[in-house]
Amino acid sequence: MGEEEQSGFEKQLNTGEVIFKDGDPGDEMYLIKSGKIRISKPAGDVEKTLAVLKEGDFFGEMSVIDGSPRSATATAIEPAELVIFDREVFMNQVRENPLIEYVLHTLIKRLRATDEQIKYLLIKNEEKRLIAMLLTKAREGTQTDKGTLINFLFSFESLADLVGTTEEKIKSIIDNLLKANLIIVESDKLYVQNQRNLEEYLSYITLKEKFGGGG
Repeated sequence: MGEEEQSGFEKQLNTGEVIFKDGDPGDEMYLIKSGKIRISKPAGDVEKTLAVLKEGDFFGEMSVIDGSPRSATATAIEPAELVIFDREVFMNQVRENPLIEYVLHTLIKRLRATDEQIKYLLIKNEEKRLIAMLLTKAREGTQTDKGTLINFLFSFESLADLVGTTEEKIKSIIDNLLKANLIIVESDKLYVQNQRNLEEYLSYITLKEKFGGGG
């Protein structure tokens, strides 16, 4: 990482150095000994700041606890010194108390769900928000002869809560997607018929919004 120096379990960073990026694997968590760290997430063409952490704060714990990829990017915004905690050492201590391990995993699961919802809410256009959410969930969905089954119980109310809009707006968007043969809805099941087609539709409405004044 550039001119960083690592000595034992401490790391020094210069301004602008990236500790990790959104999506990276993570097996270390960090305590800030000095300096400031920006936690950010891409939202379209911009990088949104989620938090600025300072001396005494820690970060990177979510990936260490549940083994998932990093959910944001961490960057030094001034010279900083970090104390590094290795995943194996940390988790060995946590596993000594099953209740603490259970509570931590539950908290991380809730935080990741909140992170995911924030990512969608950063998208201003409600139709784009819903489609982005469906595409994300389709990557973890179940393949069937009707398309990709999204792994949640479909209802207008549940989608309205996830997307942060009204049921009436969701009904209108879902109706448009049905007419375009992009999704199938059967009772409490929603299928994405073809992910590539839905991605192309998202690109289309993005261009329309940008150049045609639509939205």
